[in-house]
Amino acid sequence: MPARLPSDLLDRSAPEASRLLALSYLDAIDAARDRLGDALDQEALHDFRVGVRRLRSEIKAYRAELAGSVSGKMRRQLRNLARATNDGRDVEVQLAWLGQQRDRLGPDEVPGFYWLVGRLEARKQKIHDRAVADVARGYAKASGKLRRALGVLRIELQSGQTQRIATFGEVTGALAREQVMRVRDDLGRIRDASDADQVHRTRISLKRLRYLLEPIARKNRRAGALVRRFKEAQDLLGEHHDMHVLSAALASLRSGVSRSSFPGLDPGLAALAGWADDAANAAYERFQSVWGGELGNRILARAEELGRALEAPREAELGVEVRSGVEVKSGVEVKSGVEVKSGVAVPDQPPTRDLHLESDPPLETGNATALVTRDS
Repeated sequence: MPARLPSDLLDRSAPEASRLLALSYLDAIDAARDRLGDALDQEALHDFRVGVRRLRSEIKAYRAELAGSVSGKMRRQLRNLARATNDGRDVEVQLAWLGQQRDRLGPDEVPGFYWLVGRLEARKQKIHDRAVADVARGYAKASGKLRRALGVLRIELQSGQTQRIATFGEVTGALAREQVMRVRDDLGRIRDASDADQVHRTRISLKRLRYLLEPIARKNRRAGALVRRFKEAQDLLGEHHDMHVLSAALASLRSGVSRSSFPGLDPGLAALAGWADDAANAAYERFQSVWGGELGNRILARAEELGRALEAPREAELGVEVRSGVEVKSGVEVKSGVEVKSGVAVPDQPPTRDLHLESDPPLETGNATALVTRDS
């Protein structure tokens, strides 16, 4: 969950708040990146991966609000960083699951088990070393440009009719409602536990809904309860996906081993494949016991209600005041006769790094100025 966010995040304009949220994710990624060189820190790469995942999800959700700050090239760089860590993540999960199966092994299954563990351990080290090097190099190129771009919010102050800018809460509410509809659609398309691709798509939809609500969950109990529910569902579908991937890998290995000179490996690999299939089915059944019935409908209905409440206009709560015939959000000083088109409230003490307010020189027309929020 992002740190160092202002308590009035929902009341800020969506362009400002979405940038503050993205900058907080960059702070978390920076902290994980600084730990990558520690060979004893087994969680550094995982934390880096999760941070990039959250940032990519936020950039995709608030694409319109972040227009002008995040280019297509930046999005591709983040995608490549995420892909560089995916293989390592799968191996870590597989080794953790295998470690829980030792007590189930029969004598004939031991050789295949330890052969597989050794193979995965060697691959893990190779992938980890390469991923750390690729990630450190790729992130160094992308993060500086991305932070500078996100740290600038340019707002046009123009005489004329005031155009109200939606708050972060309103935009997030609308996005949450749209994502609820996607989750419902994805849930309805799952045939059964064997429909691995659709189950995985549903997991991604739930994860994106969870990420949308996480910044709100700090101040909203309903959002916090929903985030926990989505996390539980995501974990169950993640287990299903991980076991499906492992089962497919084992099937491929068994095909190769059967043609090799190591026939003694197959009993262990066969047993592991069967246990992986059982684990995938069990995870899916646990998921279905909640999300396949009325309880799942109620959870999504509550998420939709929360989105509707956030989306409702909040002018009364924001305390809009009028000075010199100008509609101004508190915290922004504007000369008489100029109207604020954006409605962005600039904090006296910014929450993320050294965020500060700057005014550019007046434009030559004399009826407009540029407001810049910068992270230095």
